[in-house]
Amino acid sequence: MPKKAAHGEGSLRQRPDGRWEYRIHVEGRAQPLSFYSKDDNGRGAKKQYRAWLKENINQAQVERIETVEGWSEVWLSGKKVTVAPKTYENYAHYVRQFILPAIGKKRLDDVRPYQIEQIFIENATLSRSALNEIKVCLQGIFKSARKNRLCLEDPTDGIVLKADPPKAPKVHTLPEVLKILAYAPTHKWGAYVELALYTGLRSEELCGLLWADVDMNSGTLYVHQVVAEVENPGDEALMKPDKNGKVCRRRKYAITPYPKSKKPRMVALNDQGLALLQRLARQRTSLYVLPGPDGDFMRPPMFAQRYGAVLRSLNQTLPPSEQVQMLSPHKARHTYASELLSGGADIRDVQEQLGHTKLTTTQLYLHTSLDAQKRNVVKLTY
Repeated sequence: MPKKAAHGEGSLRQRPDGRWEYRIHVEGRAQPLSFYSKDDNGRGAKKQYRAWLKENINQAQVERIETVEGWSEVWLSGKKVTVAPKTYENYAHYVRQFILPAIGKKRLDDVRPYQIEQIFIENATLSRSALNEIKVCLQGIFKSARKNRLCLEDPTDGIVLKADPPKAPKVHTLPEVLKILAYAPTHKWGAYVELALYTGLRSEELCGLLWADVDMNSGTLYVHQVVAEVENPGDEALMKPDKNGKVCRRRKYAITPYPKSKKPRMVALNDQGLALLQRLARQRTSLYVLPGPDGDFMRPPMFAQRYGAVLRSLNQTLPPSEQVQMLSPHKARHTYASELLSGGADIRDVQEQLGHTKLTTTQLYLHTSLDAQKRNVVKLTY
């Protein structure tokens, strides 16, 4: 009779020929494995199994890493600590939803360019930004795999998505800006809109702005931190299932040390922006220029809600034909940039003021300026 071991530990029996057989099912194998010994109690057979396990499980792990699925997990785990939580969620979504179903089981070295192209062909109905996210993930996975010598060539080399012509960013017109700035001082949250239009800061930068970062004498702001979404682990952060049964995690925000450009910057204020901050300084109740309800930093979603409330209140005072566009706080930044360029500001100076790492990002706002120029050029008298 074989000696039955605990579940998952296999069974040991002595064969008619006197040998001991240790028989066990191994995950990933259809047939059980057997190990033999000629000792008195079968310990030698178990010892052979442990030796096999030590050698082959490591090999199995290596073989898994050599697949697209295995290396994708390694790549994503690295991104989890280097990018914002929302960005990581996007990467994980596109990898698991579109990349792994297509090529996840393949070895990295076996993937060919036509298989990469097929992913984009099969998902051609996705938005341009979604396709670009898939491309970013594919290139990241294979570039790091090649760097770690898991594949000889990068099958994503030469993959080019058809570029859409750049769209001019949405902005408030100058008449709209003048209406907003005239109304904002009368609203309890009007300073949110005024600060966005006078500084060009991102909402997360405004939320993290300290009074210690404001230099009234030089008329400058030191932008070195933001309020950003961070990971919120633990079961206590889970919300109740929604009507579709989906369980979401509560968002958590914290001060992080650098803005989006990854380096601090100085932002110059004009006279109106400086006067606004001097007015707010006389009413300060917190370390933060725009404190939250508890006196600590404000979260960007609340900033957006209060910003929108000011525009809605303004529109209630205006006839339908004269109402302003309901644009997001980030469009105030677009408006700031386009008006600077329209006024003749040097594009390099605007790049520094906005904290753009690439000049091409700032050049997008030139399209808005050109639109205004095209509207005016028709007035040429001759």
